Amino acid sequence: MSMLKGQLQSKKLMFAMILFLASIVFVATGQADFGQWAEFVKWVFGIYAAGNVGEHVSNKGFNLGVGPATSEEEAV
Repeated sequence: MSMLKGQLQSKKLMFAMILFLASIVFVATGQADFGQWAEFVKWVFGIYAAGNVGEHVSNKGFNLGVGPATSEEEAV
């Protein structure tokens, strides 16, 4: 449950949801059609996913198949 709370407090997710809701309003008021809505939503959540992956890679580093250091390696 705490992970869900953390996701709901994410600024990126909140911004993506606001844009998603705005796109629904545009379709409901006739300012956009379904094709435009689908493209917009695809871009919004694609950018969200890329940003999320980028954040996780920058936080943990990019590992090219090298396992974690053993205690012998850490002592060197």
